[in-house]
Amino acid sequence: MPVPSSDNPLYGAGEVTQVAAGVFTIGLQGNTLAVETGDGLVVVDTGPAPHLVAPALDRLREHTSEPVQWIVYSHGHLGYNYGVPAFFDYAAARGEPRPTVVAHENVVRRYRRYLETAGLQNRINARQFRRPVTEFPEFPPLTFPHQTYREAMTLNRTVRLLWAPSETDDVTAVWLPEQRVLYGSAAVINGIPNIGTPMRTMRDTVRWADTLDRLAELRPSLLVPEFGPVVRDDPVGQLTATAAALRWLRAAVVDRLNDGRCADDIVHDLDYPAELFDVPWMRENYGHREYLVRDIVRSETGWWDGNPTTLHPCRPDVAAAARAGAITDKQGVLDQVARLRDEGRTQEALHAVDVLALAPGDDPLVKQARALKAELCSARAKDASSYVSRSFYRTSAD
Repeated sequence: MPVPSSDNPLYGAGEVTQVAAGVFTIGLQGNTLAVETGDGLVVVDTGPAPHLVAPALDRLREHTSEPVQWIVYSHGHLGYNYGVPAFFDYAAARGEPRPTVVAHENVVRRYRRYLETAGLQNRINARQFRRPVTEFPEFPPLTFPHQTYREAMTLNRTVRLLWAPSETDDVTAVWLPEQRVLYGSAAVINGIPNIGTPMRTMRDTVRWADTLDRLAELRPSLLVPEFGPVVRDDPVGQLTATAAALRWLRAAVVDRLNDGRCADDIVHDLDYPAELFDVPWMRENYGHREYLVRDIVRSETGWWDGNPTTLHPCRPDVAAAARAGAITDKQGVLDQVARLRDEGRTQEALHAVDVLALAPGDDPLVKQARALKAELCSARAKDASSYVSRSFYRTSAD
């Protein structure tokens, strides 16, 4: 795996924070959770790399002497549990039993799919996290769970694991009923729900809203998100408000689909209610509201954008060559792109430059168009609120 980077919002610094009696967060991958049970710790997620584990567990030992008895996977996305072997080694070095790994049953299916599509996953992650694809192993170092559950599971009478389908179909939330502490896992991420990420599989907006409403019914007094600070002020309100925002967006998109609009029209037509979207927990720090719009469109329509040209297109390089060949004044195109750029109309400039920049070959004006496009992508990255968007702009510029 790539070495964790400070500009990646998913990685923590290994710090340990007590958030309630016997409940700690460990900054491995976001808010890794540790809960005392009296018979051993339940730890949710083990982090992105084995070498981070021992220092973090040493810091945890300053707060509790209980050994790790269970490792729970918050969900099956790659990187959240690459530290499992180091947890095993840590226990063995101290003569402690090897922890039992627990996950929702759908993690097994996801892991098998990731092994089947390992090359694809590496290329997606290389672009999304701005790392050379050569830094990724040929196959991800996955540790399959020892135990799985379907709807709910209780560990040591005090820790309740709840299926919470949201970002993925294998999310596990953790409920501590005696303290009324809820670990929201991948369902609660201190930002707009991560739906519609450009290179990921489709996610279900309504299912995520249903999960948030179901978690709100627990009436937690303290909410630990997967990322970001603990929510002590009205956690129920945050859960229900996020669900309401997702339901509003779904209804708004479907209304416009019923009117015959396409995705590109819809993303520019929505007027987002401030009380639902201009709130701290809906910030576009990783996801983006336009991503959600496009995923909702995908959930109700096919892949075609409605343009007959794209129904049975040529190979991309052939189509690009045909467009570039139709331009008799290529320098005029570049001059227009430069004007748009200088006027601050960067996105319009990107649309214009593509009539040349995507063409194959070494024509000097085409190469100039590619360089101009790289410059425009870098400019767009500076303005993008979403980490994912910034990464894609920058990797494209590179």
